[in-house]
Amino acid sequence: MIEVYAPASIGNFAVGFDALGAALAPIDGSLLGDVAVVSAAPSDEFVCSGEYAHKLPSDPNENLAYQCLVHFRAHVAPNMPSVKLELKKNLPIGSGLGSSACSVVATFAALDKFAHTNLSQVELIELMADFEAIVSGGRHYDNITPCYLGGLQLTGDLIPDKSIALPVDENWYYVAAFPGFSLNTAKARSVLPKELSMHAGVEFAQRLSAFSSLLLTQRFDDALSIMQDDIAEPYRAPLITGFNEAKASLPALGAEIVSISGAGPTLFTVCKTLEAAEKCAQWLEQHYINEQGFCHICKLDNDGTRQLNVL
Repeated sequence: MIEVYAPASIGNFAVGFDALGAALAPIDGSLLGDVAVVSAAPSDEFVCSGEYAHKLPSDPNENLAYQCLVHFRAHVAPNMPSVKLELKKNLPIGSGLGSSACSVVATFAALDKFAHTNLSQVELIELMADFEAIVSGGRHYDNITPCYLGGLQLTGDLIPDKSIALPVDENWYYVAAFPGFSLNTAKARSVLPKELSMHAGVEFAQRLSAFSSLLLTQRFDDALSIMQDDIAEPYRAPLITGFNEAKASLPALGAEIVSISGAGPTLFTVCKTLEAAEKCAQWLEQHYINEQGFCHICKLDNDGTRQLNVL
């Protein structure tokens, strides 16, 4: 049996629409992500368990993880023995935490290990992006790549090996708050402008390139000072109840930035101290999330997708 864990991630990371993503690791040691378990079986079998399994279609053919198994057997490892694939769905659907990416990444990574196909990093990322596109409507890497590789990743088709790891200040904390309701990714994309003005395009390019360069030269405070989302946040914020109030209130508690994680509705903050992160988390628990929501103080998950055990 092979059990593989894939962590939640923050897509866009404010300044990097469809290009920047960060994997999350709660500081309390809990696993915030999905798990795929592959074991030998008399015939192919699929089971979906976990806290959010009931939110997925009951028909295996409509489940993204099962679709990954069918594709893997048909196109990657036709001689692989029959398997039982269990997806432990621990992330809410439509949360803005890379939930579909978690399912895809964990499944393909587990199948690759089980079948000993030894796909390269780029081959796996491309395969994962193909199936993430089924949900998101395009081959976006900003959840797939950090989920798989860990850390903060600048990622895309124009980048060699699909990704460049960017350093961050090790003192930074990230507060991720899921309010308890879902936001359909397609709906969140539909409100975005179809075109950018020349001015907006140039400013986006300058901001992302400067942010990346400042991180690479360890000018972390300067990087934080230009960390804002002018591409998606202004259009998505009205879809997320309570976001504008949080963005107005949290800086006074120590949040250096408040922005939307991926397509939302999860928001995230960057804080320089644990005390500030705790204050932000307390406010969010009281004012932003409902009984179905959650809030985690995190560091970056630098390990990315990993095998939990071999039995």
